[in-house]
Amino acid sequence: MMSSGMGETLRTRAITSTLTARMAPTVPPASQTYEPLVRSALRQRLIHNIFAFSAAFTLVVSILFGGEDETSAFARLLSPGTWAMGCLKWFVGVLPVIAMRKVYLTSAATPATSPAKMLTNAIAKPSTRRCLAVYMSCTLMLITLYMSSFTSEERENIRLNVFVKSRKHPYYLNGRLLFLILAQLWLAASFLLRNIMLDRFVFRWTKSFNPSELPYSPSNLLKLLLTMALFTSFSLMAYSVAFGLSRMLALPLLLKLPVVNSIVRPFIAHFAKGTWTLTLPILHWSLLVRSFMIGLVTVMSWEFAELLFDAYVPQPIKVSTLTADPNVTVVSGITTQDTVFAHFAYSELAELASDESSAGSARRTALFGDQKYSPSLWNVLARQSLLRLGQDYQTFLRRGAPITPPVVVAPAIPKPKDPPSTPLIRKAIFQAPRQSPLRSMLDSVSSDSELSKAAEAVAGEMEERASQMHIPELFRSVAPSSVAAPAANAVLAKPASSIISGFIAQVQSRSRDFVAGCCPAWLKGSTITWNKWFYRERLNKVVEVCLPNRELDALIIEALSRFVCASLSEDRYGVVQRDIPRILEAFISFLSAIEEYQIEVNAKYTPPTPDELSQGATKILEEKEMMRLEVARAGDVLVVVSDALKTGVANISRTFGDKLVAFKFPPRTARKLQSFVDYA
Repeated sequence: MMSSGMGETLRTRAITSTLTARMAPTVPPASQTYEPLVRSALRQRLIHNIFAFSAAFTLVVSILFGGEDETSAFARLLSPGTWAMGCLKWFVGVLPVIAMRKVYLTSAATPATSPAKMLTNAIAKPSTRRCLAVYMSCTLMLITLYMSSFTSEERENIRLNVFVKSRKHPYYLNGRLLFLILAQLWLAASFLLRNIMLDRFVFRWTKSFNPSELPYSPSNLLKLLLTMALFTSFSLMAYSVAFGLSRMLALPLLLKLPVVNSIVRPFIAHFAKGTWTLTLPILHWSLLVRSFMIGLVTVMSWEFAELLFDAYVPQPIKVSTLTADPNVTVVSGITTQDTVFAHFAYSELAELASDESSAGSARRTALFGDQKYSPSLWNVLARQSLLRLGQDYQTFLRRGAPITPPVVVAPAIPKPKDPPSTPLIRKAIFQAPRQSPLRSMLDSVSSDSELSKAAEAVAGEMEERASQMHIPELFRSVAPSSVAAPAANAVLAKPASSIISGFIAQVQSRSRDFVAGCCPAWLKGSTITWNKWFYRERLNKVVEVCLPNRELDALIIEALSRFVCASLSEDRYGVVQRDIPRILEAFISFLSAIEEYQIEVNAKYTPPTPDELSQGATKILEEKEMMRLEVARAGDVLVVVSDALKTGVANISRTFGDKLVAFKFPPRTARKLQSFVDYA
């Protein structure tokens, strides 16, 4: 037994040790912890709030305004067909609009300072064309549902058949139906233009939830009805004018085109007959009323859905408490690159920083004392917050201009030195044989002889001197071709695109002058006023470009300042105190820059002088009043960040007081901070 045991191979195992250092985990990214929870909450809001209320509104509008017969609204309420038609209208006409708003929602505001720039930027985006296609598709489907609700006899009674009743021309399109369809498409394009001017595809942050601001409150419903009625009325008025001008100007030209004429004449040739005036649609009053009611129901349903989206989506979301470690979840949320998710994360952090309950104090203490992650939770929070503030501060100093990449100059490659070498003798080393006199004479008159080369050199020198001399115009035609060649090349070198663009610009200028000469004086004045309004830069929009993330910056400042104030009694290890100088320096630098810009903005407005008031200079007074309003709106934009900075610095100064002497600050920061300490 012993011998067999000794013959076996002995196996040894290393003893594990816990003395070796283990790498601490990092804070997980927001895409794994925070963003899925927020997406789930937004999905619930989309289904239970936006979809449900917009479908109910579409159904109610269909019951109230959807009847063409003499049946009452109560009878339509009890009719299953009305409910089915209302749900179908919402599915094909409103649901795609909500989905489009969700897909193209962005956090980056349009950097435009005038309506012209805003419209130009929108047209340049491919998403705008897709949105227009969605609106027009929804409009066409709603018109199809509307026409399908009538029988053939009813369509004939209201004169909305596809073709006119004519045996000779059975394919002539019905002008009334064409007017109705084009009116709805015009309304769809106008509604998209309104959304572009309102910049509705940009995420708008709302800090507080006010039930009175919900779109289904009675006051907001009345406001919605009046606003959309006015919008539909003005849009149809503009459409009637455009339809009449196209009928008088564009249609005759269209029928004169060779190929197009043969295609469209069997369908629209009858539109060229008869007279047309801009007041002709008034004679078809029933058609105008029908177009108005269909358009009003459509745009009201769209606008109500848009208002629901504006009201419910930006509301704060608390999702960190649904996880096992809420501090890790909410801190990881601020590391996201999406500004929309960062809004929700900082909103939750600001609420945590201001929570005075025992649970909130315990969470803050755990946040300050975290040693599980590397870097710690507080280090991640402070670094990410100061980084975002620093980026927005640099954007503000550049006045919203993009970062210009530095020009990198490639270093010159040094030319390698030639290695030393033995010089080569490139001449004949043997004596040339003597040539005969006849051979020498023939070589002298050849093309490559020394005499020919000398003659060419003299001719070239004389030609160069002639090109430098002033030649009278009389002798230009007999000048050498080599002298005229550079000028011809210069003419040919001019790009054809510049010639074409210059010609187009000249044609536009001549056309504009011709139209201006034919227009009456009141129309010229209206055009000048419109151009000035359309292209003039708004001062408040210029300031908004400087502070594109002002609501997020205010949330960051509020959260950081409240955490710093709470750290005086809840930070056991002093990790927050190490960052107080950096935080205060960032706050005060940002505040000083905003105050300097505020002075610059306020200086743009000069009150009217007594002479201007006494003389009644209407134009000057209107311009100054307009500038006063823009300065006030620009101040409202700057106040969002400046008030948050003042409140944050004042709270920290009031909390720490004389304890701030223990920190070192730059002289400029110390002087500014001293004023807050003295005031506190």
